[in-house]
Order: sequence, then C-alpha cells, then structure tokens
Amino acid sequence: MTHAGLAETLSIDAGRAAPRSEPRAPVTVDGPTVTRVGDELIFEWPQQGVSLSFGHLREASEGVHGEIVVTSSVLGEVHWSRINLASTPAREGLVKKLEKALPAAPWRPMLDKACRLAAIALRVGEPLVPLVPQFAGATRHLVGKLLLAEETNVLFGDGGGGKSLLALALAVSVATGLDLPAGLRPSAPAPVLYLDYESCLEEHQDRLAGLLAGLGRESAPGIFYRPMARALADDTATLRAEISRHNIGFVIVDSYGPACGAEPETADPAIRMMNALRSFAPATRLVIAHVSKASAEQRSGPSRPYGSVYVTNLARSVWEVRRSEDDGGADLNLGLFHRKVNRGRLLAPLGLKVTFDEGAIFLGSQDLGQQPDLLQRASLAFRLQKALAVGARSVADLVEDTGAGKDTVTRTLRRLRGSGKVITVEPDRWGLKA
Repeated sequence: MTHAGLAETLSIDAGRAAPRSEPRAPVTVDGPTVTRVGDELIFEWPQQGVSLSFGHLREASEGVHGEIVVTSSVLGEVHWSRINLASTPAREGLVKKLEKALPAAPWRPMLDKACRLAAIALRVGEPLVPLVPQFAGATRHLVGKLLLAEETNVLFGDGGGGKSLLALALAVSVATGLDLPAGLRPSAPAPVLYLDYESCLEEHQDRLAGLLAGLGRESAPGIFYRPMARALADDTATLRAEISRHNIGFVIVDSYGPACGAEPETADPAIRMMNALRSFAPATRLVIAHVSKASAEQRSGPSRPYGSVYVTNLARSVWEVRRSEDDGGADLNLGLFHRKVNRGRLLAPLGLKVTFDEGAIFLGSQDLGQQPDLLQRASLAFRLQKALAVGARSVADLVEDTGAGKDTVTRTLRRLRGSGKVITVEPDRWGLKA
C-alpha cells in the first residue's frame, strides 16, 4: 500500500563539510514507497535500490524506538540495529556506518524521512470518523451460530472436554469450506492460524488426519500452525506480520491462561491479551479457555471461564462446551451452550457427537434431550420445550422433570406462550405449538 503524499521530492542538504562562502548543493531524493506488513513498515527507494524496514516500534519517554533493517538490492542486508528514531546523534552515527557500505546512496535524507514517517505512523492511530445512525443489518458469522465474523469469540470448558478438537474441526471447516454437523456452516473459506500453547505439532497433525478421514478428505490446505511460549501481547508485532503476509481470516488461541502470561486471573494481562487479539482484525478470533475447579465440579446451570472477568466482558460471543459424564465406548457427547452475546439473542444449545473409529474421527449431531446431564446445563426454557416435545404435560409433571419451582416453571411457560413457542392445551396442561 503506497501512502499518499510520500512521493514528494525532498531537497535536503547532503551534509558534506563546505566553506561557508560556497552554497551547498542540495540532494534530491524521490519520496519512498511505503508498505505495511503487520506492524512492520518498509520504506523503499527503487532508484537507489535501498529499503529501510522498521519493526517493534514503541513509544518511550525519550522518543520512538524500534529495530531497523537496511537492505541493498546489490549487497543484501547491510545493517540491523535498534535505534531511537528522534535522536539526531543516533541517526548520524548510522549514516556514517551506511556510507562505508554504500557511499553513493544519499543516506541522510532517506534515513531522516523514513524515521519521521515511521514515528508519525506509530502515533497517528485510527482516523476519527463521524458516528451516524445506521442499522448494521443481519449478524455475520464466520461459522454459522458459533463464530461471529471479525470479532473475538470464546469457547470454554473443563479439561478433556473436546475444546481443542472442536477448534481444529472449525479450522478445517473454515479452511476448506466444508459444513459441520449441527448447522455449523462456514460463510466463506479463509486461511487459518492455530496458535498452540498446550500441545505439539505431532498431536495436532494426528487429529487433523483423523478429522479429514472422517470428513472424506485427504488434505486441508490453508491451516497454519505455530507453537507458542511467550505471552500473546509480547508476540503481537510478529503475529500481525504473519497474519498480513498469509491473509489469515481465522485465528485460534489455545489457550487463554498461558496466552495471558503471568496472573491470568487479574485484569492487566487479560486486557493486554484481548487487546492484542483485537489488533488481529479483520481476522475472526477464537480463544479457548478453561474453567475453575469449582465450575468443573458444578452439575447444572452455566459456569464461567477461568480468569479475569475481562475474558468474558471483552469477547463478543461466548460458548461453553461440556462433555457428557455418561460417555461410554468410542463416543464423545458434547453440549455447547451460548453464555454471552453482545448483539442479538442467545442461541439455543447445540449437541455434537464425536466418534473415534480406527483412526478416523467422525462428527455428528446430538439430541441433548438424550443426555440428561448435559440438558441440566441448558436454560429452563430450553428444558421445558424438550420435555414438551414428547407430548402435553401438566405443570406438576414439568416441575418434576426440570427440578425448578412451580412458580418459576409457570412464569417461563407464560413467557414461551407469549413468544409463540408453547400453547395451553387444558387449564393445567401445556404443549408445544405445532
């Protein structure tokens, strides 16, 4: 991307010592082309065959600091160092070094211009835009129901609950355009980046082979993998460059705790991590998170991701995944429960069945009504509708089935009747609306 206004001609003194009585000849240098790759800024002068690249730019009390790489089309990389962009002595010292490598290049005007533009680019931020009333239209999903497009999504649950396997299945769906069960349909194929803090390449490749075998595919090009060890916020510049370079449309972070770094239960590291994720836009983001010991032992109702409240507050959509405790054999029965959304209404729970068969991994839909322990984690409204699916029931029967109080059941039934989902069959009997 060439920035407007950078093609102007610079007339800057070359700086060679000359008698005061003689005018110093100006050096004319065409403005550079500027390319941004993630957070890296690359200034190129094709006529001189020179490029200056700035990365890891940071504002400090004494000015803007960053790493600079100087490359020549003839000699290749000729210099790399860290520099204070606003420091005249630092720039002069670098000019002297570069003049020894390529004496003919007008280093002083090129370096001054690049440092100035790099500092401006770091400080300018996003432009101000007028806020006007305008309806956003239908909610956009990268994968229908589960992943809001271009937003940060969270999938949380207990260890061993199928979160990473489901995340990899979503990666396959997005990369290939293949539909998954339970209405999980990708809107459009896009390259995927899997950032892994917990496992290893071999394990994910094994899971990928199993998923593809179950889906009848041999390959899923467009899925990139990177093992992670540093906090996500400390790796943002490098990751943004890779996301830009590979045109990544979907980023998976597995998982929240190590991605935060130290003290994930406190606000600062959680906010830094979520802000780092936000900077990956327009790529859609999915964060996998765990639950606390107390939440893991909870037998009914919703739980929350482990860590700071900001992992929920700063996400735009949050789903809880639970594994049935009645699992047996080769099947893994999962319930997915929508716990938070910023726009629109919470969606109905989803059921998935994962079957492992001779190396292949098969995904299928699951009726949560057949999994009592998973059904207990759904809302009362959902459980009442499941109970009424077999036929009309009395309030007393529904109280016994759901374990909720009579008044609560009655209020919920009336609310469902108001929304057109149930009807009164007899004075004390209710049924689903046909």
